[in-house]
Amino acid sequence: MLKILIALFASAIITMPITVTATTIEIAHPWSKAVPPTSNVAAAFLSIINHSDVDDTLIGASSPIAGIVELHTQNHNNGLMQMRQVETINVAAEQQQQLAPGGLHVMLFNLTEVPTIDSHFPLTLTFKYAGEITVNVAVKAATYSGSDNGTTHDVSHGMQHHH
Repeated sequence: MLKILIALFASAIITMPITVTATTIEIAHPWSKAVPPTSNVAAAFLSIINHSDVDDTLIGASSPIAGIVELHTQNHNNGLMQMRQVETINVAAEQQQQLAPGGLHVMLFNLTEVPTIDSHFPLTLTFKYAGEITVNVAVKAATYSGSDNGTTHDVSHGMQHHH
């Protein structure tokens, strides 16, 4: 009888549901384009990798250097580039969601501190299941695209933000 109980107990441990923890979401390569010192907005880009078999959702973000942080998407509509706020960004199970220039990104408004090139600032991302994950965002030159290997040009483009 005891052997059966032990066998039952052992199998119960194995079949217990696995809870989703912050380790299932990985944030890769968070970066931001440097903005003029007078700017009060900045954008952050990153890759979200979902290592779990459960869909998760980015539901918000915050940073000590910004009064307001919003999730945004950029789309082309009749040749016009439009930015609009999105409530959430879905990250499917076992998939990678790219937040990159020209697409989804995190917007920081009312900057209390303007990030300078080669500096870092903290960004906290809030996920529905994984909870809060804080990353250090690397500030790159305005010409950086996330794919080049560190070539810098001294051309700064003014960022216009339209709501």
